Amino acid sequence: MIEDYVGKVINGDCIEVMAKMPESSVDLIVTSPPYGVGIAYDSFNDDIEFEQYKLFSASWLREAYRVLKDDGRIALNIPYEINRQDKGGRILMVSELWQVMKSIGYKFYGIVDLEEDSPHRSKTTAWGSWMSPSAPYIYNPKECVLLAYKKTHIKKIKGEPEWVGEVMDIEQEDGTTKKKTVYQDEHKKEFMELVYGQWDYFADTKQMTKATFSMDIPMKAIKILTYRNDIVLDPFTGSGTSICAAEIGGRRWIGIELSENYSKVAKERVQHFIDKKKQTKLDL
Repeated sequence: MIEDYVGKVINGDCIEVMAKMPESSVDLIVTSPPYGVGIAYDSFNDDIEFEQYKLFSASWLREAYRVLKDDGRIALNIPYEINRQDKGGRILMVSELWQVMKSIGYKFYGIVDLEEDSPHRSKTTAWGSWMSPSAPYIYNPKECVLLAYKKTHIKKIKGEPEWVGEVMDIEQEDGTTKKKTVYQDEHKKEFMELVYGQWDYFADTKQMTKATFSMDIPMKAIKILTYRNDIVLDPFTGSGTSICAAEIGGRRWIGIELSENYSKVAKERVQHFIDKKKQTKLDL
């Protein structure tokens, strides 16, 4: 049963763990997978040829597809491009990964441009041929969220959305009244910002580890793509950012992390929010 996995950070290989999970049981997969750019993780070899990386991606994305419900969605935080001069050169990451996903059966849902708002935002300093058109280095350092769904983009079973309006009797021109759901202005503004193809996020890179990404990103994906109490899975949990966002947002969650060290960090982080929620209830 999927409930055997809910609310747990599982230390293990995500392909092996997902293979044991029930089919069609997860509402949303939101993650920032390894990029194949040679980052020195403590349990994963990120320094591989890009063709090997695509085979690895196909393996975990295939299991992810299996565990998603027919109306399940997936949100991947990935770079537009990567530069591996030693492992295949410059690669249009978003295109290559989408081709892998499409071959498995995923349907394209959209792509969100990520705009970082940080005082420590890094800028590339590789100009190529300085002050010359000989060989300028043109590089896009930005990342995106690639969105896809399994079989249908329409949620079959509706639950409690992030934004709950108030049903009011609205007077019509003929003097009659008609019931209408009225939403707060700030809720309408937030919804419109989330469906627009650019999400602003803050990332204090001085405070981030190799297994951390901004909580703004999974939080936005969870709000716009799931109902409350839906099941959210992160197969590359890292330090627990996605599952913390799910816990804060009132969703059920499952975390899978290969590194024992990061698994411990993720458990501690999400437990902090669980305890905080319990304390809030006691204070009421």
